[in-house]
Amino acid sequence: MSLKKLVLLLLIANLGYFGYSQGWLRALTGEESSQREPSRVAKQINPEAIQLKLITGSSPPAESSSAEACTAQHETWLIYMGPYRTLALSEKKKSELKQFGIPSTDISKPSMKIGLSLGQFDSEALAKEELKRLSNKGVKTATVILWSTVTEPCPAIKQP
Repeated sequence: MSLKKLVLLLLIANLGYFGYSQGWLRALTGEESSQREPSRVAKQINPEAIQLKLITGSSPPAESSSAEACTAQHETWLIYMGPYRTLALSEKKKSELKQFGIPSTDISKPSMKIGLSLGQFDSEALAKEELKRLSNKGVKTATVILWSTVTEPCPAIKQP
């Protein structure tokens, strides 16, 4: 491919992406919703997890200290079955669950042995409630575990 053709191809690709990002191609792509404000705010998941901590005092650089104090913590709880010694045993259990109409997915976390997930939840209470429902369907060896905890700083808030 000659250099002129390559430059022309890159120019066309950049123009296409620019048109897409500006929303000019929305009718062609079938995209209905925009990822921009305010519709993005309405799609927030678990906004109550954000905790604001106000720092009182006479320190002049209050903006940096308040940004450090504001964190959002999100926990993910998992209904876990396992560990299994081999992938074959895990696949066998997965097919047994499928016969009961219970969906499951393989665990993919380096710190855990081979196992299955029967669902992920935002709170321990929701996970335990689902485990109780699954035990009525015949699930006996599953347990609720904390899968992950993510703590992130809040976005910077500018004060007038």
